[in-house]
Amino acid sequence: MTESFETRTRREFLRYCGATALLMTRFAEAWAEEPGSAGAAATERALRALAEDLEGDLLLPADPLFEPARQIGWNVMLPERRPDLIVRAANQADVVRTLAFARDQQRRVAVRGGGHSWCASAVRAGGVMLDLGRFNSLSIDPSAGTALVGPTVRGTEFLRALVPHGLMFPVAYCPTVPLGGFLLNGGNGLNYNRWGSACSHVLAIDLVLADGRELTVSNEVEPDLFWAARGAGPGFFAVATRFHVALRPLPRAVTLSSFDFPLEQAATAYRLADDLSASLARDAMLAVGVKTASPGTPAAGQVVVNVLGIAFADTSDQATTLLAPLNGDPRVQSALTSLVNAPTDLNGVHGAVGAALPGGHRYLADNIWSNQPLATVLEGMAEHYAQAPSPASNLMVPCFHPEFALEGTAHSMWGRNLIYQYALWTDPTTDERNRAWHDGAMAMLDPHGVGRYVGEADLTRSRDSARECYAPAAWERLRALRATYDPDGLFFDYLGMA
Repeated sequence: MTESFETRTRREFLRYCGATALLMTRFAEAWAEEPGSAGAAATERALRALAEDLEGDLLLPADPLFEPARQIGWNVMLPERRPDLIVRAANQADVVRTLAFARDQQRRVAVRGGGHSWCASAVRAGGVMLDLGRFNSLSIDPSAGTALVGPTVRGTEFLRALVPHGLMFPVAYCPTVPLGGFLLNGGNGLNYNRWGSACSHVLAIDLVLADGRELTVSNEVEPDLFWAARGAGPGFFAVATRFHVALRPLPRAVTLSSFDFPLEQAATAYRLADDLSASLARDAMLAVGVKTASPGTPAAGQVVVNVLGIAFADTSDQATTLLAPLNGDPRVQSALTSLVNAPTDLNGVHGAVGAALPGGHRYLADNIWSNQPLATVLEGMAEHYAQAPSPASNLMVPCFHPEFALEGTAHSMWGRNLIYQYALWTDPTTDERNRAWHDGAMAMLDPHGVGRYVGEADLTRSRDSARECYAPAAWERLRALRATYDPDGLFFDYLGMA
């Protein structure tokens, strides 16, 4: 039995090697026809050398594993863009090897972390997709209150490891968002009003630069690169392979209150949020949502406006005090459903947000930062949602405290409210209907915006979409640093600018 199994396995292995060799030959021949190519023979030698040196995997388009590797699980509506090849790196040495290959072959590189980018920034037309999916190491030093975390560790996984130590990190509110993309984008995470952006908790970052250098950057070492890495997002011009982060004490009495208002009371809900967002304590988070109420609830199937308050407290008495201005406001009496001072934990917060942003759907997303009252920005939005092709679509608005500020990082654009617009559905035959409806929602929001958050922005809209995600001085600094650290353009630029 063992002999038969070993023989069969060897045959399969040899058959795979033969198929791979043929794929390389055909791929090299096709690549050699492009301008600037070194020729088929030289290209094939370079491909074989890369494949032999990698501890990870080299995937060519004809490989059966290529298409699954190109996909992103969160948004199943894939773009038509296809890279020339995919490298699934096993370690940092693989990253160095891949960048050297791309430089020699004059191919640009796009870096994929956990695949949560809804517009698939890592999936480009041509070039090399460098997949960091295996970079999920995690090491916690409870006594120092720090951690070393790989870019593809997901927020919920990180919290699960931290809670037994009485610690936490301001990961994204959506539980499936990995740390790498979140921190590169800047990251407005748990308890942002008190703790600020997630990237402000980054102490140092392990990088591989376009020229192959391996550095650990910080405020003391290559501070310009460190500044850029915390906010440049998908336009960053290096590969981040590990983050050194500072941790926070775990709030012991996380508590939430939630009120669903009917469509005809939407303006009341917006004004309630406008009035309270400046007066709630900084350890309370206030958010507004527009959605279709879930089955089994009193308003099932109806469009409702949700006002949500979350207290990050250490005792139930503290939480009650933090949420008292919301719970005691007479306008909450207009709500269809109420949940007052419900004890929960960080997993509960993640579950509530994650339910609104499930994987396996077709997604369109965009956002605006706005300083105008929600009653103005969202006027008519609930009625627009009543016409939504998909009941899964939703709008979320985290409200920011007036004392919230961003300093010392490329993550530089913010306002009083961050309005996220999500269209999500499952039926591909309704793509155009959902796109038209989503475009209509953004047409209502755009006039009220002062900028966008790069992590959820539709960077495909125009060349200006990325620029709108940064304060003007930060944008100019980012462009200058890109020219300095990646003068030959090894890394793809932002979608819409490439």
